[in-house]
Amino acid sequence: MMSSRILPRTSLLQFCRFNSTTSSTGLTKAELKTNVAAQQAPNRDATWSQSQESRAEVISKHPYRFIQKDLAKQPRPYAAIDLIAKEPIKFLAHGNVAVCDGNRGSTLQGHPKVFINLDQPKASTCGYCGLRYAKESHRDIIEAQSS
Repeated sequence: MMSSRILPRTSLLQFCRFNSTTSSTGLTKAELKTNVAAQQAPNRDATWSQSQESRAEVISKHPYRFIQKDLAKQPRPYAAIDLIAKEPIKFLAHGNVAVCDGNRGSTLQGHPKVFINLDQPKASTCGYCGLRYAKESHRDIIEAQSS
């Protein structure tokens, strides 16, 4: 009959995984919250969804992913939610339906084509990319509401 023995294994990965006070980056949770490289995004300090964890929480919860990593060199893209809000509303002169494919242009990137109903006097948002569309006849009402 074979006896099964569990041999103790010590490794840097296991040490970092279970060390709750300091992450592998050498920063405590308090230091991560004040570290510029651990902020959510360059153009946004807080999360933009209730279900989203902050960047500092993820780094402190999973420090083994950041072993020997310089946080300043980690990618920190701009938050798209703020960038898309800066895009002006696209007003259509004819028809009640806008067609959005992600504004493909010459990059050939985008999303599946969607049809957006513009009957109501408000800006209607594309569910994929967040671009806003409205009828030209509703421009005065929409601009009066936004100011």
